[in-house]
Amino acid sequence: MQAKTWRTALVLAALSPLIPGTVLGQEKAPVPATAPAKVMEQGALDLVKKMSAKLAATPAFLVRTRSMSETPGGTGQFLTFFTESVVAVKRPNKLSAEIRGDAPPFDFYFNGEKMTAYEPNHKFYATTDAPKTLDELLPFAAKTAGVLLPFEDVLYSDPYAVLTKDATSAFYAGYSVLHGARCEHVAIAAPGIEGQIWINAKTDLPCMIAGTLPNVQGAPRFMVEFHDWKLNPELPDKLFTFVKPDGAAAMDFRALTGPKP
Repeated sequence: MQAKTWRTALVLAALSPLIPGTVLGQEKAPVPATAPAKVMEQGALDLVKKMSAKLAATPAFLVRTRSMSETPGGTGQFLTFFTESVVAVKRPNKLSAEIRGDAPPFDFYFNGEKMTAYEPNHKFYATTDAPKTLDELLPFAAKTAGVLLPFEDVLYSDPYAVLTKDATSAFYAGYSVLHGARCEHVAIAAPGIEGQIWINAKTDLPCMIAGTLPNVQGAPRFMVEFHDWKLNPELPDKLFTFVKPDGAAAMDFRALTGPKP
């Protein structure tokens, strides 16, 4: 496990969308002498608001995600990592996620009382008391356990408030066809982040969220693609509660997820 902790730390440190700030202590990039003009199109904001209302009004869902993130390696060169997740949500206080990819496999459970992370290859797990809602859980998990979830923007009770917080510009950038569906393309910028959101024109659900961190040296990028949405599925409560497998060993969260800056 120790041989992979650097890789785990690199991946997890860059996986949380639309969080401005430096990555792994990288120096800030030079600020351009002339800032580009900012625009704020109400039509673009309305698309994001409609998507957010659809998510907020959905009491339960299943979705698959594919994430890409860039983060500096040991030589300073940016490396690209991929992860795929299966995410189950039951509002307001239940979440489970199976995350696989370039980092060691990682399962996450939250049932409104406990938060647990599990690494199935080596049967290591960490668990702790947790806040009562998803809105409270997400910053708590990042701050206290170093757990950053790449798909977290769709988990909040008010995604619009999160996605447009401190926005300095927003505009409609046309549309793309993703997995055969027309997805409306919206660009949003805020201090420290240049974000893009693609929204399914028929379902109002997110197709993809991407962003660039322009104030970080090298301007690293991330992307989270959403597909195979299932709204209001039957999700048993036991899905969100960790059951310790035979032989599993408890660890501290920071030891399990790897060192953080």
